[in-house]
Amino acid sequence: MSITIRQAQATDINQMSALLQTLFSIEADFIFDADLSQSALQKIIDDSERCALVASNGIKIIGMCSAQWVYSTASGKKSAWIEDVVLHPDFRGQGIGTKMMDELLVWCRDSGCNRAQLVYDLDNQPAIDFYRKQAFSSTRLGVFSKTL
Repeated sequence: MSITIRQAQATDINQMSALLQTLFSIEADFIFDADLSQSALQKIIDDSERCALVASNGIKIIGMCSAQWVYSTASGKKSAWIEDVVLHPDFRGQGIGTKMMDELLVWCRDSGCNRAQLVYDLDNQPAIDFYRKQAFSSTRLGVFSKTL
């Protein structure tokens, strides 16, 4: 079966939301809310300065990832924040995640970003292993979060 990586569309949001539910079920810091996730996905899809990609097997959406950029005062250039990298468990280990990440990094470079960064759940060893295989490096930076 052929896998296609493409820009997400509004008609993909329900299936993307289901993937996010899978992702959030293993991330202790987040509680899944379909309405909030779908609203955010719509905003990402509608904004040209953000990117949401999906992997489709021609029948359904089996994976997704997204990126947004900010200006880095350290580099003086754009820096991409990668989020929501998730692949349906039945399709892992087939190179699909790598293809999604490759396409997402092309969007980041084409958008003028000179760095891509992401955060991950410290207990999600498969994700950590995947990011290392994608040549992401650990940093000495920690992450704080505050609900506003």
